[in-house]
Amino acid sequence: MTDRKHIAVARFSALGDVFMLFSVLEDATYQDSSVSFTLFTRPDIASNLPSVSGIRVIDLDVSGDYRSWLSQLSFFWGWFRSNSPNFVFDAHSHLRTVIFYSLAYLMGYKVKRLSKHRNLRKAFLRKKIKSLPSIQEEISLVLRSFGVKYSSPMFSLKNPLEKILAVKKSMWIICPFASKKTKSWPINKALIVVEKLLGEGNSIIILGTEEELKNWNYSHRNLSLASDMKCSEKEIWLMAKGAIVCDSANQHIAAAYNVPSIILWMGTSPKAGFKALNNHSISIEPENLKCVPCSIAGLNYCSRKDFACKNIASEKILSAVKDLSI
Repeated sequence: MTDRKHIAVARFSALGDVFMLFSVLEDATYQDSSVSFTLFTRPDIASNLPSVSGIRVIDLDVSGDYRSWLSQLSFFWGWFRSNSPNFVFDAHSHLRTVIFYSLAYLMGYKVKRLSKHRNLRKAFLRKKIKSLPSIQEEISLVLRSFGVKYSSPMFSLKNPLEKILAVKKSMWIICPFASKKTKSWPINKALIVVEKLLGEGNSIIILGTEEELKNWNYSHRNLSLASDMKCSEKEIWLMAKGAIVCDSANQHIAAAYNVPSIILWMGTSPKAGFKALNNHSISIEPENLKCVPCSIAGLNYCSRKDFACKNIASEKILSAVKDLSI
């Protein structure tokens, strides 16, 4: 009889949430060598995840070939019968994972789902409570219920891999973009910081989707746009010596690749449970705004009509750059 634990996990979106989950799974493999994971996620997300011993990633296109519940049922039925995991974890609790969860339950597996804590989130936004449990801690509670020997999600045992150390850390990643307006950094404010860093001899890559980067009109010999790079986004993160990002997927990607980072929180808050697990990060928040945070995941409108939460002083960000000591 073996003490090894194989846990099947599913999470299909969003990018930041999958990276946040992946970081906890990785941390768990460092703390408990008897555990291994199979993670099901979307192909575009799977291609950007780091390669980690103990975590097998299977890309499943739930918007394409596996969009129908019948195709998912057929796939997971075959996979469960062939692989027989010890435990099954629905880390999404969404319609996209209902087949994964329900089939595992009917087949007799011990199954857990990630709690959404919707009532607590409402209380937090009404300023009734000061903070929410971290999502990483919620994930770790599920893992511990499966018998994983996992003390706390702190990345305490995570070190850069040898092959990562061999890559020259030569440039900064700057990403002023986010999916919601209350989380995005105004480009004119980002430019002040970019010009200062370039003036100090740094190289910079502006990261974003092709559509987002169409709004970037500033050029410099030491500045590149991710859309113009011949390497993959994964390779870009491996080359980064530091990053300035918004509360977006990029803070979790930076954590997964051990990149020191400055995280800008505007309409959202690190106290809402979504702060990345990164031992080398500095969070910057608006000061003296009673309306902050206005949401958990960001909004496209401002109740004040002025998006005052975006007025983070450039000097504060540049000071944080120096505090990272990189």
